[in-house]
Amino acid sequence: MTSSKASESTNNPTSQPALRESLEQLHAQFISHFPETLRGPRTIGREAEYPIVQANGEAADIRALWPHLMEAGDLKASFEKDELIVSLEGKDYSYAMEVGWGTIEVITGPCPDLNALKQLHEAAMTRLTQAADRCGYLLLGYGVQPLTPPSGELMSPKQRYHVLHDVIGPTWQWFTATASDQVQIDISREELVPLLNLTNLLSPVVVALCANSPICAGEESGWLSAREGMMGQIHASSFRHGMPERPMRDALDWIETLARQQFLVRREDGTYHPETGTFLDYLEKKGPSFEDFLMHEHYIWNSGRPRCAHATIELRAACQQPWKEHMATSALGLGIIEAWRTIQDWLQEQVKEPLWPLFHEYHKRVQLEGLQAQEPFDGMIAGVLQCAKDALEARGFGEAAYLAPLFRRLHERRSPGHDAIEAYKKGRWETLRDVLTCSLER
Repeated sequence: MTSSKASESTNNPTSQPALRESLEQLHAQFISHFPETLRGPRTIGREAEYPIVQANGEAADIRALWPHLMEAGDLKASFEKDELIVSLEGKDYSYAMEVGWGTIEVITGPCPDLNALKQLHEAAMTRLTQAADRCGYLLLGYGVQPLTPPSGELMSPKQRYHVLHDVIGPTWQWFTATASDQVQIDISREELVPLLNLTNLLSPVVVALCANSPICAGEESGWLSAREGMMGQIHASSFRHGMPERPMRDALDWIETLARQQFLVRREDGTYHPETGTFLDYLEKKGPSFEDFLMHEHYIWNSGRPRCAHATIELRAACQQPWKEHMATSALGLGIIEAWRTIQDWLQEQVKEPLWPLFHEYHKRVQLEGLQAQEPFDGMIAGVLQCAKDALEARGFGEAAYLAPLFRRLHERRSPGHDAIEAYKKGRWETLRDVLTCSLER
């Protein structure tokens, strides 16, 4: 996507020859991980985070689940410092400890289509639910811990998380309580920049349709997506979370834009160390290190992020969804990616003024109001959803059916967070529990 700002950088291009050469070297290394063209239909992976709670709604400790999940012997444990289990990895799916010890990540894929992804994810969730039942825990299809507030005490004991807390400060604690539903979709090299721009531009559409974290720390937060609203406060002036400030001209512009952000943490010999200054400052002192750059960009949480490890674009704006509609986020992400050229052209036909200022304002509104927020223009979300549906139908795998909950939400102008608020008002945790709990019979 282009606009009047797309041809300008917020800062003048770096002019020092050595620094420019370092950025170009990082740029070349990064884009080399993406194929020039896709080989066959796009594959899709999923990193789904779920809050886990005790029967009273307070955060549970996922470490109690590991022995039950390991009983079958088909999952390999990964350790930090030889004693802390941080993940269990299997052939079809994996489980990982998140920033908060009350959140578990279920990783599935890559899969050739959404039906295969659904089958693997539900197998992983069946096993996880059985382990949770044995501990007296509940898994929630929700975007944040509902009762337990974010805190340092809720932080899992991974060393890098405590370094990040020291560097960032209290706003980092929101990561201890939130739960997203992230989608990874493979892309080609030529698509990297247009998809980086379009997925970030459309992040408020995802938030509007999937906002599902209004009740947190045991009260109404004022946001429909408290996850997006509160985490957006992390280095807000540099747009470190959510929508970037502007679209990127090219991949080198993106690399330089990331490098102008504060460098938070560096890994050396298995230990994490706090950093000061920007990554550009680090480049000037140390020269280019691709490993250090990947560590740096991993802790910049824009809603659409190219990931070179698997040559994918990662979409991360959605809260975790109600279980009976758990495939909606994956379907929306894949549909947008498959339809990106159509959506891009359609948006440019509909709006003649610069899109990014309009969508930045919309992004603020949807965090508070979800689907009840006024759209940048009439029919905008409906148009995006229809393009996504058409693209999924063209794939020929019957995947468009997973978008049905989103069309219903749009028709009713009701995000899932509205259901959570209504349930909480009726009977606090006792009624909220029934709405949020992942029940695989549903």
